[in-house]
Amino acid sequence: MILDHLIKGIEANGICVEKIILRNLSFSPCISCGRCMQTGICAVNDDMQKIYPRIVEAGGIIVASPIYFMGVSAQLKAFIDRFQVFWSRKYILHFPVRKDGVAAKGFFIATAARHESEELFAGAIKTVKSFFHVIDAEYAGDMLCSELEEKGAVYKKQAILKQAFDTGKTLFI
Repeated sequence: MILDHLIKGIEANGICVEKIILRNLSFSPCISCGRCMQTGICAVNDDMQKIYPRIVEAGGIIVASPIYFMGVSAQLKAFIDRFQVFWSRKYILHFPVRKDGVAAKGFFIATAARHESEELFAGAIKTVKSFFHVIDAEYAGDMLCSELEEKGAVYKKQAILKQAFDTGKTLFI
């Protein structure tokens, strides 16, 4: 819901947004075969092969995840791990990530059931910042939303949804 409101704010500026839902993709985790370090190409042939060019061409990338054990969801972590091929291209093979050389903007939305400590989001933020760094996306900010235990709890916190929409209106302009 938070992501949808952020997208509505972005689209209010006439910017086209493609929403990719990881659970609708068929992809395997990185198999650590090392092929990408030699060729710059991932050996695993699955839906990620369609995703890689879209990420490279995107001017902005938004990552959204619930927090599990102070980290991102398993699906998102597996997705990020598959960008090891980009790490290899960038740091081993010295290939440019983006053909135009212009960094994208990256934004992170995280939700948590509780707020036990200020460190609740720290692990997830480090993971997402690392991902953005590898794909040449500048970390443009985040929305870290806690105390959203029950499904639909965000509807009781209209200020969060308004903040998401307002952030979307200014994020990529």
